[in-house]
Amino acid sequence: MHEYSLACNIIEHVISIAELNNAKAVNNITIGIGKLAHVNPDQILFCLETLASDSIAQGTEFTLVDIFPDLECECGYSCNSEQLIKDSDRYDDIRFFLEIPCPTCGKIMHELGGRDLVIQSIDIEQ
Repeated sequence: MHEYSLACNIIEHVISIAELNNAKAVNNITIGIGKLAHVNPDQILFCLETLASDSIAQGTEFTLVDIFPDLECECGYSCNSEQLIKDSDRYDDIRFFLEIPCPTCGKIMHELGGRDLVIQSIDIEQ
């Protein structure tokens, strides 16, 4: 479960930022998780909540946001994959993003990005 080590790094970074800013509490942390990052949102949320207890981040609200990969085709077509999956119920399956056909030529498109794990914002109380 590599989510634990990822969560440790996130919490350490958040606490460091909070301390540098003389925060009394951390209210919210928004984390972007790439759909191709091999990170289970439920597991990392559990780890984050557990690690935040007994720290300045205790009781913080965690907001997890999906980061969808961009797609491009050899024919020149490109888009964000979120545009193409609106009607699909398979987008939680990582293989789905590796099998998306180009709407222009029908070839399988190549993914760019979507492997991110990013602290997008930290809301602190001073």
